[in-house]
Amino acid sequence: MLILRIGSDQTLFGIEQRSLFHRAGMLCEQTQSLHEATEFLRTYDYNIVLLDQFLRDGPCHEVVRKLRAAGCSVPIVVLGDSATPRMKALSLDQGADDYITLPCAPEEVLARIRAVVRRSTGHAGSILRAGRAEFTLDQRQVRVGGKSLALSKREFMVLELLFLKQGCTVTKTALFNHLYCGQDEREMKTLDVIVCRLRKKLMAAGMPPLIETVWGFGYTLRVENATTVDPIPSALPATAVAPRNSAQILVMATV
Repeated sequence: MLILRIGSDQTLFGIEQRSLFHRAGMLCEQTQSLHEATEFLRTYDYNIVLLDQFLRDGPCHEVVRKLRAAGCSVPIVVLGDSATPRMKALSLDQGADDYITLPCAPEEVLARIRAVVRRSTGHAGSILRAGRAEFTLDQRQVRVGGKSLALSKREFMVLELLFLKQGCTVTKTALFNHLYCGQDEREMKTLDVIVCRLRKKLMAAGMPPLIETVWGFGYTLRVENATTVDPIPSALPATAVAPRNSAQILVMATV
């Protein structure tokens, strides 16, 4: 998961944020400038924006308004430790997806981040499914036919983005930035190697081809039988009622 934080604080809960997000399988970039943030958002496909309450470009609700006016559709979560109910309401009304009041347990913040990202891609639950493959976002597990699949961090991140964007083609550039976000000088063919290893592991687990190559563009997840929840019947089956014959009907007549 790729995060852009706009603000000056390099920590969360007294923990260096890169370390915190890294342990949760997330990458975080940071800027203090709205102008620079806008340029970053045009360059990279971030999954979420974390916005500090007070910024050099103005209060958080004004920054949210400017980001939305600039065409930013990425989910935005505001972090604040002294917000009034009015400031929270203004931020949400201007386009923020959540407002987290600090201090707050790290586990809750990470869970809220996952929930906002999940909902923004059309998934209500934390378990995403495609055929026999099951991807659990909060536990960071992949199962095929109920059995856990051992994946490297990079393999997990590739599959995470494909599951979140299932039904859409994800460009190689988007996947590459999702993995490295300019933090590591790697060649694009590194991504091809990761996808190749991922395909082999899925097939070895008995999964039919799940990741398709869209030549000259990127990759997509096969969506046949893909769902995030078990299908719910549209209506309960009608109760069968056996017809009565004339012998079962008692007719009483009065004389």
